[in-house]
Amino acid sequence: MDSLANATVVLTGATSGIGEALAVMLSGCVRRLIVHGPEPEEQVLSVLSRLRERSSCEVRYVSADFANLDEVSAFGDDIARSERAITLLINNAGVPGLPERTMTVDEHERTLQVNCYAQALLTAKLLPAITRDARIVNVGSGTHHYESLHFDDLTFDESYEAAAAYYRSKLAMVTYSMWLANHLRRSGVNVVTACPGVNDTALIKSMFGEMGSPVEVGAAYLLDATIGEYATGTYTHEGAIETPSAEATDAAVQEELIHAIESAIGLSLTAVRNR
Repeated sequence: MDSLANATVVLTGATSGIGEALAVMLSGCVRRLIVHGPEPEEQVLSVLSRLRERSSCEVRYVSADFANLDEVSAFGDDIARSERAITLLINNAGVPGLPERTMTVDEHERTLQVNCYAQALLTAKLLPAITRDARIVNVGSGTHHYESLHFDDLTFDESYEAAAAYYRSKLAMVTYSMWLANHLRRSGVNVVTACPGVNDTALIKSMFGEMGSPVEVGAAYLLDATIGEYATGTYTHEGAIETPSAEATDAAVQEELIHAIESAIGLSLTAVRNR
């Protein structure tokens, strides 16, 4: 944990579930912790107090709804202006597939936007403030093996099923992560994708009922992904290195997804390509 002693960390989805448990773990060993949630700050004061009471770690909270890309963009711009040396970005925020297909204010299928598009936008916005020896940890899921991106109907215009929407969003996140690792390879920024397993979270309960390990178990797997000796582009499942799906590692699929993301977020990822 000494490697994190001087770290400035950005952790999304930190006000509940695995993210909150991970924030507690990090608060005792990093210099500055920027935590994100969708709630107004006054609604998460108990979480923030818990983090601040653990150590002398500086804790900053940023509220942003990932179902609104303007809020994500503002979040990224704010942090990039105020933080000049982010050493760890953990893209943990996520939502389940809803029973019925739901569109965001940006007119994208909600699960795909929150679980992938918003994360890609935030990462692009934060890149100028991310140090060259930093690590980006993207939270994936073993369920990405169960879906395909189906670019002819990426956002379920024709038919929708909640679990499939979640699986596809996680496939998109893993595929994006593989692309990101490749295109940041020369920069020294390390990208690791981690599946924390099945944990007893509100997300899991809403889709599958009560099941899984305590959230602290999943948080420990994500902590391992932040400090473990992993090569860039590594995918881990419950702390073990595994191979992502063939689709996620296909360069042509990655490029097609990147074009879809760029169109959705209204931002070219050229800065990522050329960093």
